[in-house]
Amino acid sequence: MIGAILLMAAQAAPVFAPPLDRSLTMTTETVRREGPATRRFIARRTVRFSTTPDGYRVAITLDTAAPGEADSDPAGLLRAGFAGLAGRTVVLQLDRSGAVTGVDDLPAIWRAIVEGMGAMAPVGTDPATQAHAARVRAIVATLAAQPEAAQRRMIASLVTPLIAPELVAEAATPAPPRAVRVPASSIYGQTELDGLRAVRYRPDGIEVSVSATGPIAVTTPEGTASARITLETLRRIDPHTGLVIESRERVETLTPDGALQSERLTVTHLQPAGGAER
Repeated sequence: MIGAILLMAAQAAPVFAPPLDRSLTMTTETVRREGPATRRFIARRTVRFSTTPDGYRVAITLDTAAPGEADSDPAGLLRAGFAGLAGRTVVLQLDRSGAVTGVDDLPAIWRAIVEGMGAMAPVGTDPATQAHAARVRAIVATLAAQPEAAQRRMIASLVTPLIAPELVAEAATPAPPRAVRVPASSIYGQTELDGLRAVRYRPDGIEVSVSATGPIAVTTPEGTASARITLETLRRIDPHTGLVIESRERVETLTPDGALQSERLTVTHLQPAGGAER
């Protein structure tokens, strides 16, 4: 009986065992559609894990970045700020569970990100461009003044979306889909949506999916505009390493009559460096 309990506990324990001293390629492609316009952005990073006495070290090199995908919101500007790190290697320290505990050379890394965000302020003399630039500069000033712990969390987002050993443990105990409330962003801004989350153990890995929808409204000089947002996400996790090897997120903004106003699809793959694209 005790042996069975210990076995179950071991099976349910979070598994984080990244491949060591091997280069992995993380490729993220984002496609945005707004009306007749379609924009495509690709960011590629090389990730390499190694061991340390207290856990792991991960070196992340931004091979390509996509500064053009920024929006006038903190999350979009932060993504654009990472373009300031292109060609540079960022080193993070992790504990044995994969949590980020430190960032090497944090002040210099953060300074490069802030400069990258600041470069996104548009240049022009017309009122709309100047208002846009002022919004960007205000957000950049707020982010630049963040305390060290917040800076570390934001830089850690270079790799934290790949690390999910807790989902390996969760998948060991099957459960029905459950109700969740999740954040979402669109051209209307930020909101939270009600939806369902499911965790499944598949032959090719663990799948975690979220499906959510909800209303959102934005106030403009012309009045209040409303829309409906739908969010679909899917993550596949390697149960042997605890790494997310594929993720997909689709966000659609629909007008009150159900017409598609905008769509954003983001797909990320993690694979051995030099491997074939999926």
